[in-house]
Amino acid sequence: MAKQEIETDKVLDHVYDGIEEYDNPVPGWWNWLFILTILFCIPYVIRYHYAEGRTIWDQYDAEVVAFNELLPELFGELHADEATINELMSNEAAMKAMQSLFKGKCAQCHRADASGDIGPNLTDNYWINVKSLTDIAQIITDGLVDKGMPSWNKELNETQIVLISAYVGQLKNNPVPGKEPQGEEVSDWPDPNPPADEG
Repeated sequence: MAKQEIETDKVLDHVYDGIEEYDNPVPGWWNWLFILTILFCIPYVIRYHYAEGRTIWDQYDAEVVAFNELLPELFGELHADEATINELMSNEAAMKAMQSLFKGKCAQCHRADASGDIGPNLTDNYWINVKSLTDIAQIITDGLVDKGMPSWNKELNETQIVLISAYVGQLKNNPVPGKEPQGEEVSDWPDPNPPADEG
């Protein structure tokens, strides 16, 4: 096989550590692709950053709105009482559905795994201002402004608040190491249907 001849006129006239540099320009197609990407980004930036283009955040907001509108159809109009919240805590489908809502609304302060950051760890047995499941719903509704917990009653309807309360209530079934315990111990939630006294 014949040795390929090197075009000596393309060898540059400088040498580094005995190594000669060969002038091998970037292919024309690559240059055109680079130019096209630059041309493409100009209308893209204008549309999605300065005009009405749908960004990924817009799409997410639309999906959240659609999901929120679907909740009453799936679960009906829920009210924040112990029995309802307690029953929902064992509804695996409902709790799985609430993971995304929790991450979207609560993870910023409590982390996605609820182990606590600015807010307390929601997976241990220690609670601040909470003795029952309805207390969770009340805090989500009204917030605790002096503690930095915002009120969610303008962004979440009652059905959503009940569902997210149930999700938070069942988190302590799977504790996650995280922020140190805060508040008072609540080992078990009160039974919403205590057995009637006999006799």
